[in-house]
Amino acid sequence: MRIIVCVKQVPEVAELGFDPVTRRLKRDGVPLQINPFDRRAVLEATRLREETAGSVSVVSMGPPQAADALRECLSLGIDRAVHLSDAAFAGADTLATSRALARAIARLGFDLVLAGRFTIDSETGQVGPEIAALLDVPLIGGVRRLSFTRDELDAEARWTARAECERDDGCVEVECATPLVITCTDRWKTRVPLVMPDEEAAQQRPLEVWTAADLGGSADDYGQPGSPTWVADLQPVASERRNERIVAVDGFDAAVAAVLAEIGAQRSAGGREQSGRRISHRRAASAAGAVWIVAEIAPDGRLRPVTAELAGAADALAAQLGVGVAALALTPDLGAATPVRDVDGLARELGALGVDVLLAPAVASSAEEHSARFLEAAIITHRPRIVLAPATGLGREIVPRVAGRLGLGLTGDAIGVELDADGRLRQLKPAFGGQLVAPILSRTQPEVVTLRPGVLEPLRPDADSGGSPARVQIVPFDAMPAGLVRTLAWTAELGDGPSLDDARLVVCVGWGLGKDAVPLASELASALGGVVGATRRVCDGSWLPRQLQIGISGRSVAPEVYLALGVRGSFNHVVGMQRAGRVVAVNRDANAEIFAAADLGIVGDARGFTEALLARVRSGS
Repeated sequence: MRIIVCVKQVPEVAELGFDPVTRRLKRDGVPLQINPFDRRAVLEATRLREETAGSVSVVSMGPPQAADALRECLSLGIDRAVHLSDAAFAGADTLATSRALARAIARLGFDLVLAGRFTIDSETGQVGPEIAALLDVPLIGGVRRLSFTRDELDAEARWTARAECERDDGCVEVECATPLVITCTDRWKTRVPLVMPDEEAAQQRPLEVWTAADLGGSADDYGQPGSPTWVADLQPVASERRNERIVAVDGFDAAVAAVLAEIGAQRSAGGREQSGRRISHRRAASAAGAVWIVAEIAPDGRLRPVTAELAGAADALAAQLGVGVAALALTPDLGAATPVRDVDGLARELGALGVDVLLAPAVASSAEEHSARFLEAAIITHRPRIVLAPATGLGREIVPRVAGRLGLGLTGDAIGVELDADGRLRQLKPAFGGQLVAPILSRTQPEVVTLRPGVLEPLRPDADSGGSPARVQIVPFDAMPAGLVRTLAWTAELGDGPSLDDARLVVCVGWGLGKDAVPLASELASALGGVVGATRRVCDGSWLPRQLQIGISGRSVAPEVYLALGVRGSFNHVVGMQRAGRVVAVNRDANAEIFAAADLGIVGDARGFTEALLARVRSGS
């Protein structure tokens, strides 16, 4: 099997600084590393090479110093390293980067492409899906377990991948024949070989350098000229937290009272269910030139709460532009457990959220590639002005594929959208662990963006519009190609009840709370009308399901109150909870990083505080 791994050299984000005068990142002296997701892919590739008697090549696009990352890959025993290095590649956005990588991969020849699901500097999650679209091969995203089989009696037979993939609410088992692209999570359940780097041998091995001329095409395909999006500015994220501190010396009475007062103050100010914008745009009958939202159906058949947030943003933009709002719905492919929604019911529900037109496929299917082709056909046919999609697992897999095939600019995982003085969409993108916000603009239309759940003001359903459903319009498109990913099984890994997406209160379990205290945290969350979340280390330790992880490689939340119990507070975690109304942190270490991101910090034992607060809540006093 011919395996190619895409790697990126990234800075250690915690070491980055920002110069407020020049408004540039301070990179001098910042250590560089292989993106952790990509490193996992390299190690997985070395395992697969031994099992399939294949070869492994690594490709990276970057400045001259990116050669260090490729040398490290060579030290891990990969067979071939290609460095895409040329001034013509400078300033590339994700699409221009994906185009260069895809052409290099095609030139090398491949059966399997592995890439990290995210990078820790920009968190876009777009390059893997866009490479798949540009190579016109299937994509399996978010893989945490992978194996291959082949008919041993047929030397020409293709390999068939079987993979276990993380989803927002559980995992799916899928299979697909090569060639294909796979994006890797940073936690594999399969055995990754222990590879001791041989740095001395790596220095003696050849490192190939390819330029834009080697890849072919026009010079305008690469770098800044080939990039439909660009960063308008870099803005530091200023902390607005109060940073008050209580040191628990003789018990937790004062701390418990302060936390209950904090919760009460937030709720008396009006919760999210009491907020939300009313429909304000002028209703329209056409999807052409409209602001679109991509609604998503959850495994239980309901629309995800983020749909109301997208509808609120779309309504505000449509009112400013004088256009209507249209929608289409994506359904997760869960095999036999795939939820079924009737079009008329969706039209009524979305109509109450201000949607004027519901676009529906001529042929129903939940296969991800089918959904991508449907969205692509709808855009080509009706030419929307703006497309707003959820930065959920499903949205991150499908929307980049469409952007790649249509050559559209895409901003992933944004936290806000607004129109500038020229009517262009400013897409507010957090970067470098949430230390910065980068307003991004696009040269292409429609302007496409995926938005984090839980960070926007939702639209309040219009009770008077029950008799005014969205008008349904059918979108025809070509038959699907063969060789699609097939879902074999679905396993739910979250129980029923409130979700992190719309939680009013989140109790986050950190490693410092202790495994034995997790049930106490769960009971506390339930008693306070909230939901439990977790740090990555807690999920890695299997204390709580992976889908409850909050942070850069997990979920973003925006509750009224965020209670962090025994959480250290690395930048990877803080980026996922920075939109919370009030943050209360409990940690015995007075120097824990979490206190810098908290309104109220309690220095003391997290378990002891949890027991004291739970006792007070149980007593009702």
